[in-house]
Amino acid sequence: MALKFYIQSKKNPAPIYVRIREGNFIDAKANTNLMINQESFYNGFIKYYKIPIDISEKFQKEIKEKNNHLIELQNRLDGLKSIILNLLNNRNSDELIDSRWLNEVVNPTADIVELPNELTKYFDKFLEFKKSSLKPSTIKKLGSIKNRIMEYEKRNGRVYIHHVDSKLSKRFQLWCDEKGYDYNTKVKTLKVIKTVCNHAAENGLRISGQLSYITKGLKYKKTEHIHLNFDELKRINNTCMPNERLNTAKDWLIISCYTAQRVSDFLRFTKEKVITLEGIMFLDISQEKTDEPVLIPLAHEVVEILAKRKGDFPAVFSTNVDSNKAIYNKLIKEVCRLSGIKNKVISKLKNHKTNRYEMNEVQKYKAVSTHIGRRSFATNYYGKINSALLISATGHASEQQFLRYVGKTGTRNALALAKEMRRLARNVNQESKLTIVKTSMG
Repeated sequence: MALKFYIQSKKNPAPIYVRIREGNFIDAKANTNLMINQESFYNGFIKYYKIPIDISEKFQKEIKEKNNHLIELQNRLDGLKSIILNLLNNRNSDELIDSRWLNEVVNPTADIVELPNELTKYFDKFLEFKKSSLKPSTIKKLGSIKNRIMEYEKRNGRVYIHHVDSKLSKRFQLWCDEKGYDYNTKVKTLKVIKTVCNHAAENGLRISGQLSYITKGLKYKKTEHIHLNFDELKRINNTCMPNERLNTAKDWLIISCYTAQRVSDFLRFTKEKVITLEGIMFLDISQEKTDEPVLIPLAHEVVEILAKRKGDFPAVFSTNVDSNKAIYNKLIKEVCRLSGIKNKVISKLKNHKTNRYEMNEVQKYKAVSTHIGRRSFATNYYGKINSALLISATGHASEQQFLRYVGKTGTRNALALAKEMRRLARNVNQESKLTIVKTSMG
């Protein structure tokens, strides 16, 4: 059993923490609520001030007073160490030694909040802590992951926070494979479990020393970026629909592909959000997910839709938000089918027999979903318009995030750079010296 006092703050004075470790079984820490200056603490022990011989009696007295305080502090640390080791040596064999236990020993009068150490029960506490900062869609996804863990427990037994280690990760991955879960779903679940367990550790619960390794080597697999190119959008726009419901869905699809917004945003568009600046029509909205205000210039195709509808956006399909999205998601597949969007693509689709997502080659209209408008905008305009301007419409947090979203590799970036450099060279009447050479490197 190793016991050590340490400080982890750069402030003066800084709080002294205590940590106890025993192999992979015990790793607990607590704040002693004792404070000390950085220069008076080294490697777990108090450092005393030296008293030079050639200083006045007055200064000697001041240094002795400082050392008396430090000696008292060291005595308190020694006392804590003695209490902790005594309790550890006389603990029951089934007694759980974790940060909460240590905090109760170090600060016996502290008001300790009881937290569950069962993984699925802690999910509920995690949501309580985070509910003010999480979107309803994120809460729903976390609930699905919790249910997935509960399903795993039916065969493999209850999972506790401190049980989450490399072995459990391997067992869980095998179970996911047997159940037919998509690879990215498996990776996402383990990453969320890791986040929840780290949150539990921050609140004093014991975690495995192997927690950081449960996602080792696991990276999301890239999937094909399905989008509607300009030719396909023109074909859809020119296709007559057999009824007004499909015509409404078609108009919303065209609007989404030229405004770059999520379905949660564009189905809330109203004519009151349209403004005109220097003769150009814009949408002035705040994105629901990020709460960021954006100004979106309205493309000719969108202006035409508004004109034929006397300035209004199309009607919605339901007053219920989730129903509205579900109906739209179904209708745009039919819109694309009727428009002849039938070339083959590789897409992840839900198998309704197994209730799992699977990668399959399908006709493109089947792979169309509510997100395709936003992706189509970003992909169609990438390389033609400055990325920073595109990001101002999509609302991505960074250019790196935007490039991942449109699925552009380093090679495509390099080609785009080469083209921009050639264009600049032509503009200043200089002959470009750039040559694109194929190599064996990826």
